[in-house]
Amino acid sequence: MSSKKDFLERHSIKQLLKTTLHDNIENIATHLKAFLQTKDPESLHQYRVYIRTARSICLEFSEFMDEKRQFVLDKTLKVLQQETNEMRDLDVFIESLDAYKQKIAAQYWDDVEHLQTQLLAEKELAYRSFETKFTPKLQAKIIEELAQLQNDEKLCLPKSEEKLFRHIKAIIEKRLKKIAKLSKKLDIKSSNEKFHKLRLHYKKLRYTCDALSFKQFAKSFKPIQNAFGKVQDKNTQIERIKRYNSANSVALQKVIALLEEEIDNDKRVCIEKSTKDTLQTMHEKFEKIFTCKES
Repeated sequence: MSSKKDFLERHSIKQLLKTTLHDNIENIATHLKAFLQTKDPESLHQYRVYIRTARSICLEFSEFMDEKRQFVLDKTLKVLQQETNEMRDLDVFIESLDAYKQKIAAQYWDDVEHLQTQLLAEKELAYRSFETKFTPKLQAKIIEELAQLQNDEKLCLPKSEEKLFRHIKAIIEKRLKKIAKLSKKLDIKSSNEKFHKLRLHYKKLRYTCDALSFKQFAKSFKPIQNAFGKVQDKNTQIERIKRYNSANSVALQKVIALLEEEIDNDKRVCIEKSTKDTLQTMHEKFEKIFTCKES
């Protein structure tokens, strides 16, 4: 019997929800504390990963949870995630800016370096604001509220006692079908919103599969998730550059043009990775979880 199939037949949906929430809440607390102590972008990244994993697993199994309690839990996690969006976007942009600078003429570097200085100042302000808000007292309050929600015996409905194997295939296939439907209509002229929507579908799929320990399957579509992520990040960066009176800066206009060109290339990569054959292969890899052992 497949080791993964054995896991699915032995564990209930309630066990998965309770265990995943417990572990992720602990990790949220750990990485929030670490980030506030060190300001390390990696700690911020891990903090966000555990928030998104908890949200994804609750979303995919929402029909097995009390509606009001699930709503409160997701809302709490969503607010925590939104509080860090600005810092995350700034970290990504600052890290990318040196590479962008090397792709334009040296005569424009001063303007790019000035932009970098402005971004670093924004980052410092965002970090200080976050640090001021998330006092040890507030941290403890948030984690206690999340733990209470996780421990609430009424969080999971009676049908959550059913085994994972009975439901998980349909849940994952529903997400795969949504991806296939959106991918079918994807082309270079598709809106940025459509690319972003597909990215979110892949992220939800990945975090759910990670929680289920479908590691190899989750790893298989990480590259396509990253490709969609590049489109989103660069669109966000263009919008940020436009705040700095970019219309009067040749250098910033060149960076915007460079980003727009790279977005088109990134979109082509997304389209190439979203073919019917590629998605069929992804589906076949998922099917193997139920029939044979993963490597």
